[in-house]
Amino acid sequence: MKRLFLSTILILYSSLFSFADAKSNIMSGTILHCWCWSFKTIEKNISKIKEAGFTSIQTSPVNTCLVGEKGGLELMSSSSGKWYYHYQPTDFKIGNYQLGSRDEFISMCKTAHENGIAVIVDIVPNHTTPMIDEVSKEMIEYCGGLENFYHKGTASGIRGAIVNSKNGGLPDINTENPKFQEYFGKFLIDLKECGADGYRIDCAKHIALKDDPQDNPELPNNFYDFITSDRSQFIYGEVLQDANSREEEYGKYIAVTASNYGRLLRSAAKNKKFPAKGIINMLNKASPNLITWVESHDTYANKGESANLSNFEIRSAWAVIAARKEGTPLFFSRPKGKESVQFPGESKIGDEGNDEYFSPEIRALNFFRMEMKNENNMFLNDENGLLFISRGNRGLVIINPTETEKEVNFKTKLNDGKFNDKAWSLKFKVKNGFIKGKIPAQKICVIY
Repeated sequence: MKRLFLSTILILYSSLFSFADAKSNIMSGTILHCWCWSFKTIEKNISKIKEAGFTSIQTSPVNTCLVGEKGGLELMSSSSGKWYYHYQPTDFKIGNYQLGSRDEFISMCKTAHENGIAVIVDIVPNHTTPMIDEVSKEMIEYCGGLENFYHKGTASGIRGAIVNSKNGGLPDINTENPKFQEYFGKFLIDLKECGADGYRIDCAKHIALKDDPQDNPELPNNFYDFITSDRSQFIYGEVLQDANSREEEYGKYIAVTASNYGRLLRSAAKNKKFPAKGIINMLNKASPNLITWVESHDTYANKGESANLSNFEIRSAWAVIAARKEGTPLFFSRPKGKESVQFPGESKIGDEGNDEYFSPEIRALNFFRMEMKNENNMFLNDENGLLFISRGNRGLVIINPTETEKEVNFKTKLNDGKFNDKAWSLKFKVKNGFIKGKIPAQKICVIY
């Protein structure tokens, strides 16, 4: 009966209405990560997001969560983060004190769809808050009590520890439990009914693959069969790369995060050098089924490894992932305030991020990606330290990461003629297979 009920849940889940072509729009376009924006804030800014060329938005986790440190909406308190309490589920129902209500989520999705914007929700099936007394008693009882709700952590080996034990002190949910899958499946159904078009799976590499060690020999590791049963939804997972991340195997089920590539591009941006041969490889065995980024909320908000990047350094690295054919780029919306500073203190949870997401270069690159989606890449450098990313014979992105203006005199497949770049209206001329012009210091030109 348990399996029959689960099958019924999944059939219903697969048959619900979905925003037309949302999955395709997400994969071929660009994602704006509206980190810590409330549902009302996202809805208010949908037209601006559309004008900036993004085809989808990603929310922070929408689940009921721990009201940490007596509430409050500061991104950071004097001692620790408050933003991460929405990564501490107490139940899998839509709405929390940080982002807004279920009705506000529905309204946001409706407005997004009316503007051709798909909605991705960050989901957190791997763990709950460590404050067990705050976790829904109804959910725990539905799943067979505490002894069945969490992993026992008895699986052997490195992978056993990764997929069946606490992560950062957060209790590890028994994601193989059929009753948990039923309960979580209802949450996914509700998300889709309310307007979600896809999901980011938090801590995806901490949820077992089929051949990983089993915490309970009687329960197969089938979570990824369950979560991918609805093929209409776009799904990707946070699979941060290391020696045991198994990104190639996760990539057979879902898109995965190209974390090593992001690290490579951040280094290139800081060094003001984008070597064509060094950045063409995306450093991921799951390629090309990848979500690419310059930075994520983890690289910005946790250890702050990307927080010192300048706005131009972010844009220059974004130009690489937005201009190339492979991968689906995600732009992380930083809090407002002084650049190159982690948590500058101007934004609270619920607020819009800084204005970088609708800067002229980001906008031009987003539209370039959509225009060139069927054209192949070529990455080339000249002797001046410029990077040229050409897309077939139709488009070209030029990145000048240096601190001086540079002459452009380079071979191209573009047709002869005069071009104004889409970001700054700088003038270029193509004649006899060469493009000529000037590109100012630390500027990106988008030509087609």
